[in-house]
Amino acid sequence: MRRTPEAHPASYWAATAGAPPDLAAADADVETDVVIVGGGFTGLSTAYHLNQQGRKCVLLEANDIGWGASGRNGGIAVPRYKHTFPAIEARYGREVALDLYQVAHSALNILERIIADCRIDCGFSRCGHITPMVHQRDERRFAADVRWLADRVGDKIPYMLDAAELEDRIGTKFYAAGYFEPRGGGIHPLRYCHGLAQALEERGVQLFVRTPAIAWQRDQNGITVETPKARIRGKCLLIATNAYSDLTGGTSQLKRRVVPMVSSLIATAPLPNEVRHSVLRHGNLVTDAKRLTNYYRVTPCNRLMFGGRGGATSKESPSIYARIERDMLAIFPQLRGTPIEYRWSGRVAVTVDGFPHAGALNERVFYAMGYNGRGVALSAFLGHVLAQYACGEPVAAGPLTKGRFEPIPFHFLRVPAKQAAITYFKLLDALGF
Repeated sequence: MRRTPEAHPASYWAATAGAPPDLAAADADVETDVVIVGGGFTGLSTAYHLNQQGRKCVLLEANDIGWGASGRNGGIAVPRYKHTFPAIEARYGREVALDLYQVAHSALNILERIIADCRIDCGFSRCGHITPMVHQRDERRFAADVRWLADRVGDKIPYMLDAAELEDRIGTKFYAAGYFEPRGGGIHPLRYCHGLAQALEERGVQLFVRTPAIAWQRDQNGITVETPKARIRGKCLLIATNAYSDLTGGTSQLKRRVVPMVSSLIATAPLPNEVRHSVLRHGNLVTDAKRLTNYYRVTPCNRLMFGGRGGATSKESPSIYARIERDMLAIFPQLRGTPIEYRWSGRVAVTVDGFPHAGALNERVFYAMGYNGRGVALSAFLGHVLAQYACGEPVAAGPLTKGRFEPIPFHFLRVPAKQAAITYFKLLDALGF
């Protein structure tokens, strides 16, 4: 059964993306090599890589291309994970940490290559990413990360910023220090989705929108995916529905492996020139070091886009956006009185270990999901991984492909658990632990 999707308020991205590609719903049976379910970052990257290898594929999207979090996130792409590299080495060992370093940079390179190859007009720029922090604990963690990168891989590009440098780059006295990664980049996420879908269609990939995967059946020769008006038949099935895996019966087997968290965003009216010069004047992107992060950037039309955690449920609430605005004003008091013209939200898929995962439900059904707010770049990489699975190629990406990724116990208690976790993490952030 298909669950009725929540109504999303209009986003800044949707208002500035232009017309989406002209795609239809599936209304006749199709035979193909590979069936992909999910028309966001991961599914589109998967289709791109399969097409590059000459494999026929059909992509099914229950709503519209980029409808989910892929079209409503901050559009920030960084070669990093939720954890610092010293923490990864301490948990998994040096070899795994070094491999994951390569994966992180490969992910951003793949994203850049897709954009260039498909000539996608999505404003991609490696404009530099800042992780600012208030507490000494975080400053020590990220300073250790800078040393690890220099010592382990000879990467001396990221560096720490002091309070004065941060004030110059961000335009606030709010933070004590920051970690600067010049290779971080940004995109218009919905234009990226639309542009990649258009390029794929022009290259012969069949993409169907408003076509939910109601169910699938496996037999010795392949997979049949049931949709409202058609049956799509392929040798294997790749599921790329991430935090929206509860929308249809065909993807519900994965919904208990992640916890969907809501991320909410606001965008101001265009900033006056004198204010704009004081806010992110070097064009950098920002995601702070808190557990309950805030992230922000200035758009091409000089609006400040500012995001943070939503509520424990997916319901929209004026109080959530009021809190996001208070967080923004605490950092940028010079924006007081600036109108907020857009408010929207999307789901982030959180995993127990903080890493995304790709794997198999059986020998013909594979998945990739759980980006923990780092999906803009990592989804491009895991799309490549899914294509490798479909082609029968060996895949090894440390805990991303070999880590334990089972259904989460007591998943039905996720809402009260999220409420408790939000309260706990908020306290830890305030105390600097």
